[in-house]
Formats: sequence, structure tokens, C-alpha cells
Amino acid sequence: MINSGLLEILLLAQSKADAKLAWHSKRVACYALELAKELGLSADFQKHIFLTGLVHDIGFLKLDVDFAQISRDMTLHTDVDLIHRHVKEGVSLLSKIMTHTDVLDAVQHHHEKFNGEGYPDGLKGDEISLSARILAVADLYDAMMVGEMFGEERSIPQDIVHHLTAESSGAELDPELVKVFLGILQRNPVFYFPIKNNELNLYKLVYLVPGKLESGDLCDQLGTILVKQGAELTQHILDNIRSNYPGQKIIYVPAESQS
Repeated sequence: MINSGLLEILLLAQSKADAKLAWHSKRVACYALELAKELGLSADFQKHIFLTGLVHDIGFLKLDVDFAQISRDMTLHTDVDLIHRHVKEGVSLLSKIMTHTDVLDAVQHHHEKFNGEGYPDGLKGDEISLSARILAVADLYDAMMVGEMFGEERSIPQDIVHHLTAESSGAELDPELVKVFLGILQRNPVFYFPIKNNELNLYKLVYLVPGKLESGDLCDQLGTILVKQGAELTQHILDNIRSNYPGQKIIYVPAESQS
């Protein structure tokens, strides 16, 4: 696999190149891991899919792209070939420091579509590895929730659920994986950003349940506090958060609790 030192270097480089892209990768890793857990896949598979999520877009480091200036229209029309290169560039980078074929395959094929209209190889259905199909679900969901990586308006969760079921399932995404992922979303997943023992600044995915919010302040992705630490979470509040608040939700430990 890849040692922790090299992984830290890759994550730091990605964060310096584009912080939004780096956080996107960390969230995708969490969603992919949860899908693997729900599918009952092995501990080794879970470890590999989490790593793959962290590095799936690492190929952008080799492209001459300024993400602060780029728009999504450019990715759709002007420089399609340039943007599409990131998957093969990612494999080129990673193959120099690791040999795990499942990880390399998933990095190369996470933009393949279930209907065969993706890239770079036009694979279809089960021709696409399970790792790549899992990654595709996690990647699309996070991109839509956050507003791509290029600054588009954040999406409402219920609108995304409709998109996943009515448009993406069976087209872009494996329909069976979409069903499993929708079950995960019903359980109110949010990201927890631990302060201690978290040298790589990784998220953990946790599920909100009725009761007192003990671990920190629940915020939206812009840092606005939705529910303060210590407040009571009712089922009505949870349903409202899941259905109506755009963007990702994150639990931050308040500053006064970090010491």
C-alpha cells in the first residue's frame, strides 16, 4: 500500500493546490467507507476504499488548472480533454509509490458511468470495478451537495435524492449502490471534525440521533452554526436538517473545548 508519510505529503500537496478539492476528497473517502460498511465488505476493502477516496483526484496536481478561476462550464465545454486527463495522471502519480491494483483501478475509473457513457475507457455496468462504482456514488453526491468544486450554488438534500433516484440511478450510477446509499442518507449522516489524534485533518462520518448534541457545534459548510453543542436534537429538527438545509453539515469542536 502507501505509508503514512507519503500519504501525508500527498494530502498536504493537494490541500495547498486547492483546499476545496482536498476537503472534497476527504468527504468522498468517508462516504465510500460507509457504503463499503453497509455492503458488508471486508476490513481490507474498507481500508483500501477510504484511501482511494482520499487520493481519487490527486491527478489534478499534474494539470495546469487554476481552480480559483475555472468554472464548471469550462469542464463541460472548453477543456474537456484537459479535465478528463486527471484520472490517468492520478494513476501515473500513484503507480510510482504503490502497486495496489484495486486502488489504481478505482482512481482511473471513478468517472465511468453505469450506462457506458463515462471516461476514460467507456466501461459499462459490472465491467466497472466495485471500488470505482462505490467511488462514483460518493463523488457525485458530495459534488452536488457542495456545489461541485467550482463554486456553484449548494444543493438541497431532497433535490439530490430526487436526482439520484430519477436521473443518476442506472445511468451514471449503479442502481443497487444508489439504493444502499439512500438508506445511509435517511440516517442523517454528518461529518465530525475531531481535534485530537487527527494529524491528517480527516473527517469522520457520524449519524445524528434524537437527544443532546454532545460532540460539538453542528454547522453548515460555511461555518454557520445550526445547532449548538449541548442543545437537544428532536426528530423534527433532524428531519428538517436532512431535508431543507443545503450543503454538507459538519460538527466542529468549539474553540473553548480544544485546549
